[in-house]
Parts: sequence; structure tokens; C-alpha cells
Amino acid sequence: METGGLVDKSLKDGKEKFYISKASVNIPKPTLGGSVKQKRLVLFILLLSISLTACKTVKNMNKISQISYTSDSGTILPELQWHEQITITPGEVTLARNGKTPDSIVNAGTWDFAVEGQKTATLFEQLEAIDCSAIQRIEPQDPPDGGGSEAYTLLYANGDKCSLVYDPGTSYTNGEEVVKLVQAFIQNLTLPAEIASRHNLPSP
Repeated sequence: METGGLVDKSLKDGKEKFYISKASVNIPKPTLGGSVKQKRLVLFILLLSISLTACKTVKNMNKISQISYTSDSGTILPELQWHEQITITPGEVTLARNGKTPDSIVNAGTWDFAVEGQKTATLFEQLEAIDCSAIQRIEPQDPPDGGGSEAYTLLYANGDKCSLVYDPGTSYTNGEEVVKLVQAFIQNLTLPAEIASRHNLPSP
């Protein structure tokens, strides 16, 4: 690109005349390199933010807020029949038990007791890793008479539930891990002496 830059001065008719001479000056053209790099950086940050937000959303959807295990006695004497529910929340376990007849000798009541927070946190994390949609119920062709029943319910923070109800003869594909983890946790609980027994048996 050419631009005026040099001035020549001479005398003509006794007067000073000024002439602007043209000189070739190379002015570099603006490049887009920096602008492109900035745009790529902004795009990368935007995509990373979207990815992290999506991961957080999925994690929150799978976050468990409560676990419950219920069990009912099978075919036994009416006064011995019981219904029991164990509810597990972060750092706490609640046991509720009741009989099914007026003359029941079931050790009925509701008890709350604290549990080490890390133990419940570990259980929740292990269960959150399980894909509930892959668990399928299998109905028995010929359900047996009598027998007890059990149910496992995972309550998620978004209100969804994952329930495995084991009626007599019922089974589930891919449900073994839920049963194993919850049962291992319950069996490792140290129940207070006054609630450990399901029945108020008379002293010998």
C-alpha cells in the first residue's frame, strides 16, 4: 500500500514550493489467527460447561435419598405373623414392626437408631451405580401357596422409585446385586437388645 510520507522543498518564482512525494510503505494486513484461537477457546469452554452440567444432571437423577426393606411372615400361627419395615436414610435407620392379629405376641413398635454416616453413604453409592431399568421381574408359572414376601425400594432424589417385590415364587433378572448389598448392610447392623427379637415370648 502506498502513502505520502516524504516532503521535498524547492524554490520556484521566489516562492517555496512543497511537494509531497509518494513512498512505498508496506503495512501488514490484519490476520485472523488470534481471533480464531479465541473463538476456539470460547467454544471449548462452552462445550466443557455443557458436558459438566449434563454429567451433574445425570448424577442427581441417580442420587438415592432413601432405601427401604419390608418383609412379611409366611404361613405361621396367626399370633406370630408379622410385618416389618427397615428404612435407611443417611446416618440413620428406622425399624417399624407390627403384628397382624389382636392377640399378636409380636414385639411391635418403631425405633430409630444412628448408624455411622460413612456406612450408609457407601451403600447409597453402590446402589446408585446399578441400572434399575435393566432389572426385570419374572412371574412364576405356578405360584406356591403361603410363604413370606420381601420388597426392596430405592427412592431417588427426583421422586422416582426402583422397587423389587419378591412375592412367593417371584424372581428378578439383574436384581441380585440390590438384594446382596441391602441384606449385607442389614445383617451388619447391631440392633438394640429390646428390639432384636421379633416376638415377646414368655419367660421359661
